[in-house]
Parts: sequence; structure tokens; C-alpha cells
Amino acid sequence: MCYNLPTYQTGTERTKTLKRILIVGMLLLTVVLAACSQAPTPTASPTPTAPPPTPTEPPETAPTSAAETAAEPGGVEVALTLVDIPEQEVIAVVNGEEISTVDYQEDLVQTLYAVTSQYMVDWNAPETKSLLPALQQQVLDQVIVRGLLRQLAGQEDITTDSEAIEAEFSNLQTQVQESEVFADWDGFLTENGLTEESLRRMIADNLIVEGLMELRGGPTTAEHVQASHILVETEETGQEVLDKLAEGEDFSDLAAEYSTDPGSKDQGGDLGWFPRGSMVPEFEEAAFSLEPGETSELVQSDYGYHIIQVNAKEERELAPDLYAQMQQQEFQTWLEAQQAEASVERLYDFQASE
Repeated sequence: MCYNLPTYQTGTERTKTLKRILIVGMLLLTVVLAACSQAPTPTASPTPTAPPPTPTEPPETAPTSAAETAAEPGGVEVALTLVDIPEQEVIAVVNGEEISTVDYQEDLVQTLYAVTSQYMVDWNAPETKSLLPALQQQVLDQVIVRGLLRQLAGQEDITTDSEAIEAEFSNLQTQVQESEVFADWDGFLTENGLTEESLRRMIADNLIVEGLMELRGGPTTAEHVQASHILVETEETGQEVLDKLAEGEDFSDLAAEYSTDPGSKDQGGDLGWFPRGSMVPEFEEAAFSLEPGETSELVQSDYGYHIIQVNAKEERELAPDLYAQMQQQEFQTWLEAQQAEASVERLYDFQASE
């Protein structure tokens, strides 16, 4: 089973809400487990005027208190009696470096707290209980990749600064205390299966990922097109517009008269600047194939027929939201390549031990 946990965010984004604090130990999970949750890619906009999509947030559900958790059937305490903890000292080897079962168990406990709290899992339910081996296997994969990330950071001379860790730790502590969701800091740690030491390790891991993403997350600039379009419903109407353009009528006037795109028609069809990955594929392919001053023939997409006029092309800085998506996609691709080259030996199979 793949859990749709929140995607990785930068340090600033990570600390904006208490929900992100509650799942700080899970932030790496969707970044590193490609088999379960690919990093989001820049997807096609519903219409060419729609802004690029931003990374999704987890559902805004109220965190559960300790009393509420205790009252729920099949909470973490039940899950902890059902999981399989190997007796061996070493559970995996990554590029010759051993990963201890103790490290695995720590991640497992934190994962169970996060999943149980966020998704209100009842571990007594047979259909849920049967998923524990798969979840444990995912946690092992998570621990393996965390180890690989630390090795990669060492190869890139990326280190975690103790002052940065303490600053982030203090920031999280302040937000927890100000949230009034928990009685105190110790209550927060207890309800999330954390210790101050394990929380600092998570922060250090996230800082490592930030450093690697900066280094391997792709360029901050990309080719952009500044274009206008006229969107119509039928091929016949589109041909009528093309005929009028051929007769010398003004593109802006025709956009105002014919276009069914409410977001651009009153601006003469102007879509502003956009890079690849912002528009539906058919529209994007046509727009980037045109030179400034050229106008397309009819371009069909799921939204109708487009007539595209390219006004300019140039290399520009990516908008922050789109860059964050592209950076995550580039980093995921790079990380998958590193995983493929890594020597990984798993010394325990949770699903085989059922």
C-alpha cells in the first residue's frame, strides 16, 4: 500500500503550519519512495491561462490529542504489538555501510505515529492489519535511502551546520508551544513518537536534502514564451478567425470577439510569459515551435481549438512555485539514478516473513 503523504518542501515552507510539524519525520518518505509516490511533475494547466499547479498540501484535519488517540480502537499501541522487529543487529547494508535494526525501529515507530494520527488508522481492522508488512518494507526502504542521502551529501561536501539545526529545532518548538494543540513540548514529542535527539536527526536529514536539491535540482532559469491565443469551440469558427487574420484584422480585436477563454480574451488573448510544463501538451508544442511574430494554424486540445501568436522568446527566471516543482522533479530523477547505481543489501524481508 502506498500512503499519499505530503511532498517534501523547503525549510521555509516546511515550518509554515503545525500540520507540517506533526509529520516532520515523514517529509522524506514521498521524496525517496519512488515506487509509492513520485515527486510531482509540472502538469498541464486546465486552460492555458491557469497558473502552474503548486505542490499539494495534506488535508487540513485537526490533530488528535493524546486522550482522543487513546480512545480510538487500534491505535499506535496496537500497531506496535503487531509489527515484526528482527532480532538481528544489522538490517541492511548500503554501499558497504551497515544500517542497524535500532535505526530502523526508530523510523518505524515515528512512521506509525504519523500514519495513525493523520489517517485515523484502526490497526485492529483486518484489512488494515494486513498492510503492516508492506508498510514495514516501505520504512526499511526509507531508512536505506536516508542512509544513501547522507552518503551522497558527504560526496558533495554538504554538511549539516549545528547552528542551523538548532535554529530549526527552536522554530519548531516555538510553533508547537504557540499552537496550543499540545499541553506542552513533552506532550508533542510523546504523541508523535519522538525524542529531541530523533527530531534533531530528522532536521539534519531534511537540511541535507535541501542542500542536495539546491545542487541537483536543475537550473533556476528556462526558455519562456510570451504568447497570446484565441480559443474557440469548433474548427469552423477557428477557420473563420484565421481567415480574418489573413485579411489583416487585429489579433487582439478578434480575441475579444471570438475567444471563449475568459481569463485572456479581454487582454487581447495575452497569456503572459510561461515556460515548458505550464500548458497542455498540444498548446505547448505549438507555442515553442513558433518564432516571435508567427501565428499558428488551428491547434486542437481538450478545450477546443487554439490560434496562438508568439510575441517573444527568452531565457527567464522560473516562478518560485514552478521552480519548486521542477527542482523536485529533477532531484527525484537524479536520486533514482543514484539508487540504481548504489549497492544495497536488504537483510530482512517483512513481506516474506508473514
